[in-house]
Amino acid sequence: MSLLRQVLDRDWRIQGADLVYMALGFGDHHWRATSRRQRFFVTVRDLRLDGQATDRRAAVQRLETTFQAVRQLKACARLEFVVPAVPSASGATVVRIASNFAVSVFEWLEIEPSPDPSPAIAASLIARLHRSWRAHPVPALREDFRIPHRASLESSLAELNQPWLGGPYTESARAELLACHEVVQSTLMEYDALARAAEKSRVAWCLTHGEPNGGNLVRDRAGNWLFVDWESARIAPPERDLWELGDSALARYLELAGGRPPRTDLLHLYELWYALAETSVYLLQFRTPHTDDDNMAESWQNYLSYLPGRRICRSGQSRQPAHQRVGAVFPRRHLDREV
Repeated sequence: MSLLRQVLDRDWRIQGADLVYMALGFGDHHWRATSRRQRFFVTVRDLRLDGQATDRRAAVQRLETTFQAVRQLKACARLEFVVPAVPSASGATVVRIASNFAVSVFEWLEIEPSPDPSPAIAASLIARLHRSWRAHPVPALREDFRIPHRASLESSLAELNQPWLGGPYTESARAELLACHEVVQSTLMEYDALARAAEKSRVAWCLTHGEPNGGNLVRDRAGNWLFVDWESARIAPPERDLWELGDSALARYLELAGGRPPRTDLLHLYELWYALAETSVYLLQFRTPHTDDDNMAESWQNYLSYLPGRRICRSGQSRQPAHQRVGAVFPRRHLDREV
């Protein structure tokens, strides 16, 4: 962690930070940094999981562009529910660390434990976001409908009849995909057809969060609902933020945001995108060298949840990978040894 402390000191002037690792979310790694009675939320992003950029430098630039757009919109539209990245001394919000990671810093939030919020709460905030961007159209990255790490999914489908190498989850992942491969392939074809149709019209596009649900919608101790984790923000069809909302929440969104009713074909497109994107990134992880740490265990459960057709193809079978069913034990990798 000495390298992370050096970056916080040099780039954010957070000196001599006391760092406490926080096992939150998936993919990224997080610390609480305390310095001079101030607290910060520090994220170290694994650039290898980006899936949208051609190299690490491009991945950092895409993330920087996104975070700056979010900061600009928050300032222009006075959106109190937006939690942006804290700029460093140079003004950048993303600083590369080591070869495969990048650091961002956020204000510390005291979050109140709360049950899942009503979808109407998310709908209200999404409506404000979309409406605000239309009034203040700050530049940002645009939707391209690419599925991150699609090549990993396609190569996996092409190599189902031979053993895979990687680690403890690899062969179990192959078995699950083999059982569902026809459904996965048809889902890819359906998604491509929907994406081609969606690209033809950009009239209603706006800045979208990308994942305005689950752990990304939080409530502070004052009772305010906030959106965090803006790295996926893109100018895109509004349905990108709406596909998980129910009918009543969609009606609430339309009441507040105005415009055309959400299109069912675009809602379905993003439902398919999410399942395919999740499946692709987990296959990438399972087919590269790995050990059985907490992140991989979480990846496995998510893989089973999002793999298209899995509930039909594998109904009633064990949700544990083969290596866990036989009681094998594998060492855990600690990120702090790298940063």
